[in-house]
Amino acid sequence: MIVIRLRRTGKKGQPSYRIVVADNRAPIYGKYIEMLGHYNPDTKKIVLESEKAIEWMKKGAKPTNTVSKIFIKQGLKHNSILIKKYRAVSKKELEGQKAQEEKEKSEEAAKKEAAKEAFDQQVEAEKDAAPKEDILSQMAEESIQETKEGEVKIVEAKKPAEDIEVKTKAKEEKPKENKKE
Repeated sequence: MIVIRLRRTGKKGQPSYRIVVADNRAPIYGKYIEMLGHYNPDTKKIVLESEKAIEWMKKGAKPTNTVSKIFIKQGLKHNSILIKKYRAVSKKELEGQKAQEEKEKSEEAAKKEAAKEAFDQQVEAEKDAAPKEDILSQMAEESIQETKEGEVKIVEAKKPAEDIEVKTKAKEEKPKENKKE
């Protein structure tokens, strides 16, 4: 992509800039395509060939933010002259933004959970309302219910002492039967 940007020249501590057309991948101090003018920030002097600048912008060259400001000062008008406004964000604003994002995420999660529960209830209602024509599926559901109920009863009724008594009584009865015969 071709850009119109500043290229620094001048002595140390006394900068001056050339306004050049260059490839955006080229190094800043590397080769450029064409020089359009120069700018001295100390004297605020701008020398610009505005006709060439407009031609390059018509070809698709995009000016950088600083060059766009220089073009506006010179009175150039083109669609590609855009100034991006940068603003520093304070810590309080950042914390407020983060809190707002977290609040929105929690609201979305709550909405999703509510939608999921509503969907599950709807599916259960449809299952209950649907006629059970398939005998095998009906029998399977009944057996599942029985096993769930049986597991609950077994856990409640099981006590280690009772199991031991039942086993010992069974052993005692068997030898008595053998003696009678």
